[in-house]
Amino acid sequence: SEQRFYHYTDEDGYKAIHSQPIWTFKAKQPPANHPLGAYFTTLAPDTPMLAQRLRVPTTKIQWVFAFTGGEGLRPLKGGRGRFIFFSPHDYNVDKSRQMFAGRTVDAKV
Repeated sequence: SEQRFYHYTDEDGYKAIHSQPIWTFKAKQPPANHPLGAYFTTLAPDTPMLAQRLRVPTTKIQWVFAFTGGEGLRPLKGGRGRFIFFSPHDYNVDKSRQMFAGRTVDAKV
């Protein structure tokens, strides 16, 4: 089956992205010494210690978008590139790739 990617966010981020039929994930400058980009992971919502593995606060994993296909996504340099990917530009996901959007606890993915 095709690889699934996830974008975790807080409620404000969820509402902004979900308000559009084509999901647009904005490229931003993350904390620490990481490249500017829109960030995604292959770690599913049921991953133990998810926030710790992604190095984000738990408030930032309350909501999730899941989609198939990672065209244009690059692995993060280093070991975490096994499960963290980014796009250096705003990243669009059209309806045909959208799998789930909602609260992480409700994700059936």
